Amino acid sequence: MKSKSGIVYKSVRRVILTLVTGTFLLVYGCGTQNQLKKAWINQSEIKLQESFGAPTTIIERESDKIFIFEKQEELKSTEISQGKLALDPIMSPKVMKTERYIFTIREGIIIRTNFEEEYERY
Repeated sequence: MKSKSGIVYKSVRRVILTLVTGTFLLVYGCGTQNQLKKAWINQSEIKLQESFGAPTTIIERESDKIFIFEKQEELKSTEISQGKLALDPIMSPKVMKTERYIFTIREGIIIRTNFEEEYERY
């Protein structure tokens, strides 16, 4: 006969495993990289250029081309909330945010996508 603590332990373990697995799938499924993959794999090069415009960089290889699109945005300095009154506020630095969308194209069809973010203080 099983004890009550053993049954409770197994139930708690299952709940925790389910929560961890669900959280992982939610984060992975909603990420920018995964959204790019779903939206652009097997699409045409023409449709890509209609949507993104002219690429910043084109790298030509033997069997395929790599198109790189960059989007830059200046993020201004803001006060970081400390949840209490303070005499000296803490400020975040100004940064330049660069997003890179990278597409590998073979025979006019997108076969691979990648997304990178870079933050540079100034």
